Amino acid sequence: MPNRLKAVSAAVPPVFLLALLPLGAMTGSQPAPALTPAPNGPYRIVGNRILDRQDRPYLIRGTQLAPLTANLADEKGSAVAFGPLSATTLITIRQRLNMNAVRLPVSATEYDANSEYQSRVERLVRLSNRLELLVILETSGLPHETEPRDLAVFWQLAAARFRGYPNVFFAPLSGFLVAAIRQSGARQPVIVAGPDQAPIEGPNIIDEVTPRYAATHMDADRRQQFGSAAATVPVLVNGLDPQLDRPSDECAAFPSDPAEATSLVQANLAYFDAQRISWTLSSFTAGKLITDYRYFNGTKLDAGWTCGKPDETPAGLGLILLSHLWGTTPLGLFTVSHSRGGLVLARGGIAAAYGPILADQEMSAHGPSLPKVLGNVSIRVTDSRGVARFAPLLYTGAGWAFINFVVPGECTTGPAEVAVVRADGSVSRSKVLIADVAPGLFTNIPDGRSAADGQVTQRLAGKPDKSFPTWQCGAQSGCRAVPIPLSPGVSTAVRLLGTGFRYAGEHPGVRVTVGGIPAPVLSMSRSTEPGNDQLTIRLPDALEGVGETDLYFTVNGQISNVVRINCGSGR
Repeated sequence: MPNRLKAVSAAVPPVFLLALLPLGAMTGSQPAPALTPAPNGPYRIVGNRILDRQDRPYLIRGTQLAPLTANLADEKGSAVAFGPLSATTLITIRQRLNMNAVRLPVSATEYDANSEYQSRVERLVRLSNRLELLVILETSGLPHETEPRDLAVFWQLAAARFRGYPNVFFAPLSGFLVAAIRQSGARQPVIVAGPDQAPIEGPNIIDEVTPRYAATHMDADRRQQFGSAAATVPVLVNGLDPQLDRPSDECAAFPSDPAEATSLVQANLAYFDAQRISWTLSSFTAGKLITDYRYFNGTKLDAGWTCGKPDETPAGLGLILLSHLWGTTPLGLFTVSHSRGGLVLARGGIAAAYGPILADQEMSAHGPSLPKVLGNVSIRVTDSRGVARFAPLLYTGAGWAFINFVVPGECTTGPAEVAVVRADGSVSRSKVLIADVAPGLFTNIPDGRSAADGQVTQRLAGKPDKSFPTWQCGAQSGCRAVPIPLSPGVSTAVRLLGTGFRYAGEHPGVRVTVGGIPAPVLSMSRSTEPGNDQLTIRLPDALEGVGETDLYFTVNGQISNVVRINCGSGR
């Protein structure tokens, strides 16, 4: 395991959305980051607040997904990329961007005509909800002249199907469609275009505003567009994307200087927070918040843009939104949980700090007793009680790089500070949250989303056990998930390697999902290597022939990252 961690560190840091990660020094005066609350419906509207089932105020912090088309690759992906609507995409939005909602554009025409498409929408909604994302259903691909009666039929069908889903909102936008939704028996909040239109009668209405950058530069502009309305009704700001990928009016109105543009976006976000305004900004699509669906590199503004001219590195709001939702600045040290990539670190789990490490040289450590100093740097973790401890180190890069360490198991849970302490006395700091569990699964390609790192053991009565790894790397084919031949009569166990769940308690609640099917848990324990844990499951026969699919698990309600495993045919 130490050698594998060394290889992970030397190749790709276990930090997702690496291009999004801020670089620079962080002062200790910044407040602790906060997790964006997960959905907890059913919801109701009281005054200008969206209240969850425990009457706690809920603010939407989300983005738009790619439209669900007839192409199954939307969800399953391809050989070179994950699907834009895959579980990998959804968990990235939730864990790494710290968002809690997605808008799902659905083709009304396809939905009306195709029962399989309806089932796919429902599966995607269920998956999003399981991965702690509220879903806002909206229509896509419809010309403006579509007959109102056709849209009314769609919304009646969709609302009837999802009226029992507490973490689903409807966004028909047009007020006349509210009646069609309510006639289906659905009582969830409905989002309509406002606040300029006539008030909609009835409960649970949210006003949506789609502002333009040309008219959103000062707080006075914001008050005029949506601030005044937000004092009396819930307001959801949607879009506000500079459209830098094309020669648009929005791009022309966006400040051409990256620093000025960053300040404008930050001012908008700060205003939304101060006025408790919900938002779904830009879209989690290639060329918008991310550059691609393989590495999920986040877009930035610092390299500039040319409003859609070809051969340009995509520019966007990814870095700014991440920094805002993590409660940091665009320049600062960042510390994340290994494989999971979130701002919550587990006691006794592996974490990574990225930014101004400034070690003298690249170094790695291994063995049961890890050093507290490596390459002239140390990691000091100060917990919520103010107790400071130096962490065992696994690897450090030199200069602007990253450092892998084990969070001391003695730390108290709650807000904490992680500091890179150098031999010359200089310090860089970041704020994190420490919890008992933050489950992460290792992957062979160290990106936290590829083939699971594990060992398969198959048993058939009267024959020797057969064991092999869950992954395989070839000079030509690269690394991939190895097909696991499942068949009746053969017991197949998989021991998965990970981190962040050794302090789950004596009787933890553990649920494993493989290809949408629950998998029995055989055992969960810590490994002999520092910070390493392991989870052993049995693959059900129902997975036979499924092929490459998603695997994730929850420990005491905390969700792991999503990895890939191949349930090949046994025939």
